Amino acid sequence: MQPSQEPDGTEPELITPEDFLPPNPFPPDAQRMGFDRYTGGDAGFLAVASALDGSKVSHRLFAYALLTLVVGCFALTLWGQYHY
Repeated sequence: MQPSQEPDGTEPELITPEDFLPPNPFPPDAQRMGFDRYTGGDAGFLAVASALDGSKVSHRLFAYALLTLVVGCFALTLWGQYHY
């Protein structure tokens, strides 16, 4: 007698390498642009910013500090370019 060729639910579940990766922390629009945790330094800022919750005061303060850091670095770079 030959065994049935129809699946009976006892087949092993196939796993893929993606099953072992952590979930992508970026919002859907950043994922569409191709950002992932391995993109580079800018992706790290985006990952931290997307993990913040706007309803928490500490997260808003951290977001303002991060914004001040980024804008400050940009302003210092411009000042250094045109001052000397």
